[in-house]
Amino acid sequence: MESKLLVGGKSIVDHTNQQEKELEKKRLLLAEQQRKEREMEQALEEKHDINQVLVDTYSSLQQEVDIKTKNLKKVCFQ
Repeated sequence: MESKLLVGGKSIVDHTNQQEKELEKKRLLLAEQQRKEREMEQALEEKHDINQVLVDTYSSLQQEVDIKTKNLKKVCFQ
């Protein structure tokens, strides 16, 4: 009986299968877009961190060495 139901010349089963395929394509596109957004956010965050290092002012040379060493370890051991 299901195969006899028609919607615009298509059976309900065919129509449903087509909608499921389209939905899956949209889910994949959305997942890809979200992945790209996360990558862009991470890149922006890294640029911000680098910029912050360049802008920082230090009260002594030792403080500058300590902070830059800490940042270097942070970047190298991620």
